[in-house]
Amino acid sequence: MVWRPVRATDTGLKGRAARLLTSDPTDDAGWPADLPAGVTDVVIVEDTPSPTATLTVQTSGDAAPTRTRVRFDQLAVRDAVVEG
Repeated sequence: MVWRPVRATDTGLKGRAARLLTSDPTDDAGWPADLPAGVTDVVIVEDTPSPTATLTVQTSGDAAPTRTRVRFDQLAVRDAVVEG
């Protein structure tokens, strides 16, 4: 399994684990995402990026439960490596 950046055309993302690609994630307007400090892993709450290029995510693991919107291009999901 490898991490790959989320694409604008991705579907079926709801419930997938994701990793933040930046230490300062933002929403579509550039405002900081309301995530606890140090959070690197989240769970995607929507199936596909919105027209404003964001996805709702929520914290996972031991982090305080928080939901917020993050630009899709600041997230990566795990995919199986396909060898030819």
